[in-house]
Order: sequence, then C-alpha cells, then structure tokens
Amino acid sequence: MKTRIWFASLLVLLAVLAVTSVLAVDLAVFSGRPAFSEGDDFGYYLWKDGDTWKVRWTTFGGNRHFTGSVHAEGGELDDLKRIDVDAERRVVAPGRPARVVRGPRGRVVGVKPGRAPVVATKTEDHITREDANTIRFSTRTDDDLDGFDFKVRGGAIRLRFVLQIDGRSRPVDVSIGRNNVHPAENPFIVPLR
Repeated sequence: MKTRIWFASLLVLLAVLAVTSVLAVDLAVFSGRPAFSEGDDFGYYLWKDGDTWKVRWTTFGGNRHFTGSVHAEGGELDDLKRIDVDAERRVVAPGRPARVVRGPRGRVVGVKPGRAPVVATKTEDHITREDANTIRFSTRTDDDLDGFDFKVRGGAIRLRFVLQIDGRSRPVDVSIGRNNVHPAENPFIVPLR
C-alpha cells in the first residue's frame, strides 16, 4: 500500500515538473551586450538595448543549423529587423587586406591573401514574423554572425524563447546580457512585469 502511495506521489511530482519545466529568467539579466567574437565563439547571444531586444548567433566556423522562435504573451512583437551581416562584421571583426611577401633580398616572392568580409544572401536565412506574437527563424550559419532585432509592444506579460542548434536545445550555448549568464533551461521564459 505504501508503495502505491509513494508511486502516485512521484507521478504527481513528475507531472508538475513537466508543466513547469520552462524556467523563468529575470529581465534584469538581459541588460548589456554579452562578450562574444564572431567566428571565435559558439552559440546564441541575447540582450536588451533600451526597448530593443537583440538575438545573435555565431559558430567556430562549422556550418550549423540555427532554429527557434520568440513568442510574446499578451502583446505583440514589432519592428523585426534582420541584422545586416556586412555592417555587423565591420563592427565585430573587420576583414584584412592582402599583403606582399618579400624574400631575403627584398624581392616579391608572393602575396599572402587577406580575409574578405563574409557576405550572405538574405535568401539563405528565414527570419519571419509568423503572426503578431511570434517570430520564427531557420538559418544555416558558418563563421559569420547572424541574428535579428525586435521590439515588444502592447503590454506583453512575458516572452518565451526557444533556441536550437542542429536540433538540440542546450542552455550552455545561450549567453544572456553583459555577464554572459546561461539560462537553467532552454526553452525559457522572460517575465516582463
């Protein structure tokens, strides 16, 4: 008899945990840009700058599939703006020009190539506002920076972020705010009030 009661209690506890498995992340954690470098870091980077939310992702150079969504409860997501890869690259890591290589007697022996900025066409990425409350994205990224900005309107109560890389949701691959805080779970909720 005690085993049945214990088992029933365990099932109730597991049901409660399943319903509440999406943990909340404090809004104050999102203030300030996280520390990251294009091509040298891996994962998602989220922060809030004034009333604009910023979502970025980058890789170590391997081709990765980034997918996810942002959903607002009780309000709308507005002013969706995909970042300009070229402008973001100039800010984060500019390209390097080619340079001449000279031999021991000063003769030109070759040219060492530089690094051109990464240029990605916007047709490779699908970052769309599905409806007034939801932004969905599916992109392939390799050795560059990608992402989007948005604003929250209409008295939204909370935001729900779902962020995946190659079909996996790992909180360790998500950095939030100037202190590069990792959420305890992914997906996660941000209470706005």
